[in-house]
Amino acid sequence: MVAPRENLTLFGHEEEKAFFLNAFHSSRFPHAWILGGSFGIGKATFAFHMARYIFSGRQDGNTHFSDQDSLCRRIAVQSHGDLWTVGGDKESEIGVDSIRALNSFLNQTSAEGGWRVVIIDGAEGLNRNAANALLKRLEEPPLKTLFFLTTAIPGRLLPTIRSRCQLLSLKPLGEGDVKKVLQSQGRELPDFWLLAEGSPGRLMRLMEGEGPQVYADLQKIFEGGSPTDFMNTYAGEDNSYDLIEDLCRSFLYKNLMEKLKMQTGVDQALTVYEKIDHLFDQCRFAQLDKRATLSCAFANLRNGHQ
Repeated sequence: MVAPRENLTLFGHEEEKAFFLNAFHSSRFPHAWILGGSFGIGKATFAFHMARYIFSGRQDGNTHFSDQDSLCRRIAVQSHGDLWTVGGDKESEIGVDSIRALNSFLNQTSAEGGWRVVIIDGAEGLNRNAANALLKRLEEPPLKTLFFLTTAIPGRLLPTIRSRCQLLSLKPLGEGDVKKVLQSQGRELPDFWLLAEGSPGRLMRLMEGEGPQVYADLQKIFEGGSPTDFMNTYAGEDNSYDLIEDLCRSFLYKNLMEKLKMQTGVDQALTVYEKIDHLFDQCRFAQLDKRATLSCAFANLRNGHQ
């Protein structure tokens, strides 16, 4: 899979790109942006795409670059002196040492005399100390410094951080763009590609190993079936756990949105969503037992069906 910093093509998100560029060329440009949206739709790719444009000094709105451009090569190999990245590892908590290193970078002058860009990928992973340290920097940002915070869960960020950032919500991709993303990654389109639900990243996960069967078996639990057989088959497999977590979070979010639209059962759906979401967060950052986490999550889900 092509890493976001190496990906020169941004599929979809045309409205969001236009909104950002209009803001950048206006007299009131927010110095910090939260790029929200579900897993695997290109939030980090969007951030790097805009960073290239800003570093280039262009003013014409053209965000297309060649892989022969020295700017693109330096970003790809992490050698651009005015770009700082944090996070990007789904399994890792972002600790205060990462933000201290960022602050050391920001205390220096710009390496190339222009803008500096900070990308915090998976900002929901900031622990309390790291979030507070980042907040101080957002409150007193250096001149010509732009922050991108990507997250699938904007609500997990401190309210004080959210209040200092412009939220830009990226939508799931259309079917045509999902196809193009897979083709650009050199992958054949599977028969079950519609399961992507607008997320090429989710589809590529489903294509790996037992992904299609995991998805099918999980749907039975979402419909109220017993999780016993599912647990016996998948709970001990670390490779399947990430996919199960992602699909559960996606299902719970969609279920909650549907309840909000219908204005019925919202309180119960929100309670289940928050409990299971918290369980997955605890498992990731406190290194809890994955089998026990799934067992508790499915118990809460089952209670929500009652």
